[in-house]
This record gives sequence, C-alpha cells and structure tokens, in this order.
Amino acid sequence: MTAKEQKKRLKEIKKFNAKKYKEYNKNQKRKRAPESEYVTKMNDNDNIIEFDNLKTYFYTDVGTVKAVDGVTFDIKRGKTIGVVGESGCGKSVTSLSVMGLLQGPTGQVAGGSIRFNQLSKNRAVDLTKLPIKEYEKIRGNEISMIFQEPMTTLNPVFTIGDQLMECIALHNPDMKKKDVEARALETLEMVGIKRDGMLDLYPHELSGGMRQRVVIAMALSCNPQLIIADEPTTALDVTIQAQILDLLRELKDKINASIMLITHDLGVVAEMADYVVVMYAGRVVEQGTADDIFHHPSHPYTIGLMKSKPMLGEQVERLYSIPGNVPNPINLPEHCYFKNRCEMCVDKCEGAYPELISLSETHKVSCYLREKEVKGEN
Repeated sequence: MTAKEQKKRLKEIKKFNAKKYKEYNKNQKRKRAPESEYVTKMNDNDNIIEFDNLKTYFYTDVGTVKAVDGVTFDIKRGKTIGVVGESGCGKSVTSLSVMGLLQGPTGQVAGGSIRFNQLSKNRAVDLTKLPIKEYEKIRGNEISMIFQEPMTTLNPVFTIGDQLMECIALHNPDMKKKDVEARALETLEMVGIKRDGMLDLYPHELSGGMRQRVVIAMALSCNPQLIIADEPTTALDVTIQAQILDLLRELKDKINASIMLITHDLGVVAEMADYVVVMYAGRVVEQGTADDIFHHPSHPYTIGLMKSKPMLGEQVERLYSIPGNVPNPINLPEHCYFKNRCEMCVDKCEGAYPELISLSETHKVSCYLREKEVKGEN
C-alpha cells in the first residue's frame, strides 16, 4: 500500500469512527427510554442470562477491532459456566459488555443482544439497550463482578469499610448507617474475615488473599443473581487459590447465584464449572458440559489446549504448543479463524466461517470436520 493509499484509508477510518462516536454520544444523552425498547423475553426462563450473537467492537485509528464477533451462549440459574481461551480471545470484553463498562465511545456493543432474567422485577431486559439509570440499579446489585487484580480494584486512598459500605448504601437507600455497617461486617464474615477494626484498614494493609476476599465480599454484598469472576485467582499462590475457589463454590450455593468464571486455568475450570465455553478470536468455537469438553474435545483448538497442559506421571521434553499466531482482529479472514493454525483442515475450511453444530443436546462445535462426522452418522 502506497503512502497516498494509506492516507486515504486512514481518512475513511476517521470519518467512519466519527459517525459511530456521534451515534454513541447521542444515545448516551438520552435521559429516558420507553420500557418497550429494552424489556424483552427469555428464550428459556431457566436461564439467568442469554448472549445472542453479541458483537463488541473497538473503533480505533487503524481500523475496527472485532474483539467479540458473534458470541452466543446461555447461563443457567444456579450454575457455573467457565469461559476459556488464550489472551485476546474476547473473554473479558464479553464480561465488560454485560456490566456496561466498555470504554466508550471507542468501545461499543455493535450488534446482538444480552438478555438478563431480572427476577426482582419478574421481567427480562436487553442489557445492550438499557438506559444508564436502569443499568445503575442492576450493576453491582443483581449482576456483580470480581475483577482480576484486587490491588488495582480497591482504591488505595479509601478504607475497606468506605468501599464496601458505599455499594450497600447505594443499592439500599432506605438502610440506616448502622444497618449498612452491620451488613458490611456480615458480608466480610461470609468470606471468612472476622477481625476487629477490619473496616478501618486500607487495602495496602492486607495480604493478597485478604484483598481478594474483600473484593468478593463487595461483589456479594447485595446478593446478586449473577457473579462474573474475571480470573479471580490469577495473582494468588496455589494454596490461597484453592481457598478462594472453595469459598466461591460455597457462597454460590448459599445465595443461589450463577457464576460466569473467566480463566486461563483449565484445572480451575475442571474443578468449578458445570458448563464450558471455549473462545477463539472473538467467537465461541465449542461449548458443552465440563465432561463434554474435557473428555470429548471436538474442535481442533480445544484439542490443542488439552494437549498443551502438563500431565502427572508423564515425562516429555517439551509441552505441546499450538503452531502459528492468532489472526489480526482488525482484518479477520472470511474463513474459519483457526484455519491457518489447524492440523486437521478439510477442503471446506476455505469457505465461509462454520456455524455451530450440535453433537449432542449439550455439546456444540463450530467446525466443518465435525459437520462431516454428524452427517455421516445421520
């Protein structure tokens, strides 16, 4: 591409982005929206949340980054779903789309829907169309998030008590200060912290495990229906990791919540998850029960992930690694995104991106190789 062509292309990108930013800002300024715009129906009332062809894009100076490009999956009430995949596959962006925490106007939900079963009001809402005032009633209250790094999640200049009680007071305006403080202490006790003067301490005065417990307490303080745990054990040592996972499992059952667990750690997923979603380059390539994914992996990428984990009792000179690199999210190919790294390609892989096909009632995969097998069985 010549310098002149590059200049022309950048000018077109800038013009396109300006149009998208204008639409975003116009939508943000709307003070009221009729309920008919965002109240919807769930496909299955047993689901707490349904992602339907979700597309989240970032409009940058060098082009549109398709971070999440057509994600579809459900989370059942009271169940834990593990979302796995390598860095940059769209796991965290999917969770930020749910929470409405995308850095706009650069980051926007460009299409699809996120249907949330709002049990407190006996209705379902599309979070992608929800007005800000309505979102503020749900975020931190009915849907909460445990972020990756507790030291950066907690504000270093405020005490633990200030930060924990703020969330409780915000969503319970009728509660007296004494009751808010009692609820904060109760929540800390739920996560295994029973210590005098805890509310007066600052984040730097706590260990990594204690800080993570405080972050979990903040997420659970309003008894949410859905907890999004974005790599909650990444910065912790193995012993503390086990304690935090046991704690999450116990608390989920206690408040009857669902968990969306985002992680790189297949061991954590095997231990915690009822269902597993495997993402690659912004799309779901395989989904099923933990048994489906760990004992019957079907997509070449999932098979590669399973082959790359170390096994007890096996001695190898070098762990398996998937060859090649993830495609550029700005210029994604029309065919399967994994094709250039795949060792099991068939002729059809040169065509359009494969649709999700059902291998069983619970197991789905996006691969032409398996489509061939399913047709062979039929």
